[in-house]
Amino acid sequence: MSVTMLAPVALVLALYSAGAAAFVNGYDQPLLYACHGGQVLKSVYSEHSNGAEDRRWRFSCGPAPNGASPGACHWTDYVNNWDEPISFMCPANYAIAGIQSYHSNGAEDRRMKFKCCTHSGFKTYSCSLTAYLNGWDRPLDYTVPGGQVLAGWASVHSNGAEDRRHKMLVCNYGQLDA
Repeated sequence: MSVTMLAPVALVLALYSAGAAAFVNGYDQPLLYACHGGQVLKSVYSEHSNGAEDRRWRFSCGPAPNGASPGACHWTDYVNNWDEPISFMCPANYAIAGIQSYHSNGAEDRRMKFKCCTHSGFKTYSCSLTAYLNGWDRPLDYTVPGGQVLAGWASVHSNGAEDRRHKMLVCNYGQLDA
């Protein structure tokens, strides 16, 4: 095989390796991911393993829409117990900028908490809840639409599938006086 033919193969392998390494947690391992510098969560991806009965996650951050400058942030307490639904929303005018969770092999479930941040002079409005973004044991791949922020998270757990299906609450993000 010529060097010219090897270059595309090497590029594909490099991209695959970079994507594979981007998971924040391993199966059955704790997860901690936080955006910095006033950024907010922009994308969420996760894969389920039937062997581990758990999900591994990757996220990306980006600037808050419309030139919003950073304000205050805080972490919530855990928002769910084992096998219970999650129905979480940051306080008004806050956006999700981080996630923390841990897994129980006994319950085959995760408890989650969130980092919520506000941006000086900005508000959330016209919020909507997505449909379920994944099926049982299926990948979740979601990118927050432009001009919006992720402001909440909902999920249900199945003891049969030992998995969660997830929905996201997204809101427009604009200046308070608009």
